[in-house]
Amino acid sequence: MKRKFLNILLALPLLFSGKVMHAQERDLSLAEALAMAAKGNKELQIQTLEEIRYKEISRETKSRLLPSISATAGYSRYFDRQVIFLPGSFAGTDKAVEDVAVGGKNAFNGFLSLNQPVFMQNARRQKEAALINEKIQKEKTIDLESQLAFQISSSYFQLLLMSNQLNLQQQSLSRNVRALVDTRALFAQGRSLKVDTLRSFIAVENLKSSISYLRNNIEVSGIQLKRLIGLNESVVIKPTDSLNVELNQAESYTLDQALKTAELNRHDIRLQKLSIEQEEKLLSASKAERLPQASIIGQYQLQAQADHLRLGSYTLPRTSFLGFQLTVPIFNGNRTNAQINQAKIKVRQESIRLNDVKEEMNAELAAIISRWKEANTQLHIHQTTVDAAALNYTMMNDRYKNGLSSRLELTDAELALTQGKISYLQAVYHLKLLYVELQRSLGLLKL
Repeated sequence: MKRKFLNILLALPLLFSGKVMHAQERDLSLAEALAMAAKGNKELQIQTLEEIRYKEISRETKSRLLPSISATAGYSRYFDRQVIFLPGSFAGTDKAVEDVAVGGKNAFNGFLSLNQPVFMQNARRQKEAALINEKIQKEKTIDLESQLAFQISSSYFQLLLMSNQLNLQQQSLSRNVRALVDTRALFAQGRSLKVDTLRSFIAVENLKSSISYLRNNIEVSGIQLKRLIGLNESVVIKPTDSLNVELNQAESYTLDQALKTAELNRHDIRLQKLSIEQEEKLLSASKAERLPQASIIGQYQLQAQADHLRLGSYTLPRTSFLGFQLTVPIFNGNRTNAQINQAKIKVRQESIRLNDVKEEMNAELAAIISRWKEANTQLHIHQTTVDAAALNYTMMNDRYKNGLSSRLELTDAELALTQGKISYLQAVYHLKLLYVELQRSLGLLKL
């Protein structure tokens, strides 16, 4: 009984360790990866916080147009009484000016102040510029999401490509190991040359090297993808999507249609238009520095003075007023003119940049559509090649089984079939990657 109990105790750690190892593996589709990145990507989190920060900047800018109310209280202890200067006749002396000590040695005062801007055009226009800046940050967030979606899609497809290549290489290794065993057996019987055995051995070792290289690249690509989507580094990703070709929405796009779609949806163009609008508002705000400013001001004040600190016996005389204040700028050393000229230059720069972005968009879309057409052509060529290589391998395998061809011919046919399948996978990968790139260039790619 004790022995059985001991065996159970020894088996428990192995059981739980197996569960932990299994828990470290995760099947992941592209849609799941994009959804995880929307919540877990650090760069996107930073940009989201930046968007919130600019909302607070807008609130700060709006505050310049709201009433400002402040309360102030103070206490002063005078070791010598305060002095005022009066005509001597007022003070009962013959001097032209006489200094007279007045007030108590303990002075208390408190007042409530009000300032309400009535006309302040520069603050109003800066508020409008701040609201545009909020929109810019929102567009930056959406643009970053589009870039992340492209990076994640390309990393996922690359991982998927290498996983499929690894499966093909492992299948090829299995066939070549069998070929090496057969060649060695034939060589031992004197029915094969040593060079055939050596060639089979080299083929097996080359495949082992390729498999090792692919596994390392899969690990590196997995690390990069996990960083993008915010997944724990200890988790092993297993892509579940396939490299099947879905023919395809992109074929319906002509260059003119693509340009019109991109003009409406691309976030960099929206950003640039908003930047121009913002600089125009800042130019308007600089011009508003020349305008007068008007405010309603008011104050309510309490004060008391005495030589003692018996606060209950203090009198509290009140002073209050409400008024209107007008400020007219006359000359500030040409500072306003310099700011206006700077703002005009910025507007011109942003307009030139918008034209440059549009020209870059035109060239980018023309190149992608051209590459898309070529990728489709290459895919059909590689599909034909794979079909021919598969037929050739089947024929060579039948001939070899019937003693009509050599093992070397069968090995060459197997190598041609594997290379053809790998080339086809790469063609599918490039086609899917181009489609994602086209969607991003059109402004249609989102997390």
